[in-house]
Amino acid sequence: MERFPIADADAATRLDERLGEWARAWTGEGHAVTIDHHAEADPTGHYHWLVRLHGEEKDVVTVWISLRQRSVHVETEVVPAPEMGEEALYRYALVRNADLRSVHLAIGPELAIYLVTALPLAELTLERLDEIMAAVLIYVDELYPTMMTLGFPWYRRRRR
Repeated sequence: MERFPIADADAATRLDERLGEWARAWTGEGHAVTIDHHAEADPTGHYHWLVRLHGEEKDVVTVWISLRQRSVHVETEVVPAPEMGEEALYRYALVRNADLRSVHLAIGPELAIYLVTALPLAELTLERLDEIMAAVLIYVDELYPTMMTLGFPWYRRRRR
């Protein structure tokens, strides 16, 4: 079994360059993308980026990318912890999870619902990054209105 090297500052620099290259391509296609990066590792040795995308249903989709020991972890909050209708919302999330590709739904420690994925650093090519970010954006736009309606009865979907 091949083991990937442990991520370090050089891996973080390469990932930062790859994210920048990806963002320039997406921006060139008319998508709004901003990236914030902490150059130093956190106390656990992980490096982090915040990628902000413009969504249709949710104005801003913020994606948290973490370079961990041997993998890249990607997550975004779809909806916060529900105020009501938890059972219906979580049931909907479980049913929808079966149809998702590249990412999956998860309940966070604060009971919010996230789209998440993780993959080895060596597998994060521009094409794979593009696939993951497109899936995040598409699924957030697809899931957000229904999940907000189920978890927040006062929520009214705006029509664009």
